[in-house]
Amino acid sequence: MSMRDKISARPPRLKRRPPDDLLESGSLGSPSAPLGVARRRLRRKAPPAVPRAAPARIYLSTRWLSAFMVIILLIVLYLFLTHEAFFVQTIYVGGTRYLSGGEIFTRTGLIDPENPSRLTHLFWIDPAAIERRLEADPSIADATVELGWPPMMVQVTVTEREPVLVWEQASLRVWVDARGRVMQLRQDLPHLPRVIVEKPSRTLNIGECPLQGTEELLGPGSCIDLNTVIGVQQFKALYPNVDELVYDSAKGLGYRDGRGWMFWFGDGRDMLTKIAVYNEIVRQVYERRGRRFLEVNVSDPDAPYYSLAR
Repeated sequence: MSMRDKISARPPRLKRRPPDDLLESGSLGSPSAPLGVARRRLRRKAPPAVPRAAPARIYLSTRWLSAFMVIILLIVLYLFLTHEAFFVQTIYVGGTRYLSGGEIFTRTGLIDPENPSRLTHLFWIDPAAIERRLEADPSIADATVELGWPPMMVQVTVTEREPVLVWEQASLRVWVDARGRVMQLRQDLPHLPRVIVEKPSRTLNIGECPLQGTEELLGPGSCIDLNTVIGVQQFKALYPNVDELVYDSAKGLGYRDGRGWMFWFGDGRDMLTKIAVYNEIVRQVYERRGRRFLEVNVSDPDAPYYSLAR
């Protein structure tokens, strides 16, 4: 048998036929369609393979994320505006010497003394307005207001005006500072000189301090003439043992001499000259002649006068 006979004797190769159900459904076309075309159609219709270990993915829209953030911010804003922690119930005060923390709190306007339950929210506080309000008080020279977060939401630092004398008029004693501002007397300070209006005038003075030396009560906004204040300070510096002076609306400041008469010197202008004139009058009249005075007035050192006791 030749080699050609052996090759021809092999059985013929059969072509694989697609399943009958696909042929019957018409998805592959007619039975006479080529086998390659049928295989390509099967691959196109087969679902994609998904690995069993692939993690699941969740897709979130940016609109939903924005809406969520808005809701969170609204909740935070609501808590900020309504939670009691952001309502001012107390303040921290520094720099006080005579005023109490409660008095400073009341002067800030953050609390109503008649309705203490009515509180002010931190969001509505204007530090500059509170500073102006505090500095309008005669007892406060300077004020600084700082805001923070709870619990130290409001911090107030004040500088109080220092009194230099006590002024007694119409049975009411008040403090007076170096600029003549009248303040409420808060405590007894023995080192301060006291000025008593013995014979108050029934008419108002002409000048910046119309109530000085009258029958009217002195209160916030009242003042004492600056030359009068300087006169008290100078006299106290020259005679440290003197604790009390007298004021007359016509004669000015005076001192009751321990030898039994009144010494009027008016105000603080030309104080050293007035003292020298007064001492010379006392030397000439009282010491040399032995005459006793009712009063000696050197308010005008160029034209002094005196009256003698009988």
